[in-house]
Amino acid sequence: MAKNPMQKKAQTSFLLGMLLAIVIAGVIIAFLAMQLVKVTNEQKESKATLKRVYVLTQDINSGDSITAEKLTLQEVESNMIPEDAVSMAELSAKTNVEDEEGNLIKKVNVISKINLKKGTVLTSDMIAEEGEITADLRKVEYNMIALTSQLATNKYVDIRLRLPNGKDFIVTSHKKIEIPNIDGVDSVNTIWLNLNETEILTLSCAIVESYKIEGSLLYATEYVEPGLQNAATLTYLPDDSTINLINQDPNCVAEAKQALFQRNNDANMKGAVRNPINNSLSQNADKAEDNVKDRVEDEIKTMQEQRQQYLESLGGSY
Repeated sequence: MAKNPMQKKAQTSFLLGMLLAIVIAGVIIAFLAMQLVKVTNEQKESKATLKRVYVLTQDINSGDSITAEKLTLQEVESNMIPEDAVSMAELSAKTNVEDEEGNLIKKVNVISKINLKKGTVLTSDMIAEEGEITADLRKVEYNMIALTSQLATNKYVDIRLRLPNGKDFIVTSHKKIEIPNIDGVDSVNTIWLNLNETEILTLSCAIVESYKIEGSLLYATEYVEPGLQNAATLTYLPDDSTINLINQDPNCVAEAKQALFQRNNDANMKGAVRNPINNSLSQNADKAEDNVKDRVEDEIKTMQEQRQQYLESLGGSY
């Protein structure tokens, strides 16, 4: 039976529609397949270029030490890693320095130059060496140094001596401080400093001289960006008896001695420092002995009180 033209036209249109649908579906499938292959290849390529680097596990402030406890290994795409990213091997090389014979000659602390956020990949331009940890380094407690109102643990300071006539000298510089904490409360007048033997004797001289000179002040000044700011040049010189003591002290390392002797041998500097101090000492000579005695008694009393508070915080009976 012959089909009428309308039926034939409808059948043709249906077949063409089916064919077009098949073609479109084929194009879509091919496109999706290509995209899948592309994504798969990108994932493979990404996996192939992942590298393990050290990132910070906590926020770090400028001047804070960079230690293994503050770092963790993490896989990062190589194209996201800075060229100067630091490895733990490089950190170890900085903190353990050997001479040509393989002997350990010094240890240094690595500190952050700037404030860093958790998750940051550590790079070489973010860190610096703090200084040598020598055999004569000691943690020393002081309670006679005037502290700024908002000074806190881990800040860096210079200790300065100001005379009544306005002359001002830097006794020790760029020192990281620690403030004793008892039962969650920071001490209001006591700090701990890590000092070598030469620094201890020099600061001791400055303390005694500040006691002898009425109107003088031994005080701390805080660095703004300790990781970026170098240590200030020392401008204070102890008296001759202290320098002689340092010279004879076997505990003082040669490098520290040499730096002090160079300042002492500079006649202009020695005159600029010791003349004003000696003049002030002469003007206060009649009261010097009593002043030192009173201030030392205050020191001892403060140390005993804080020691007692510490022992009581441990829960013992003393």
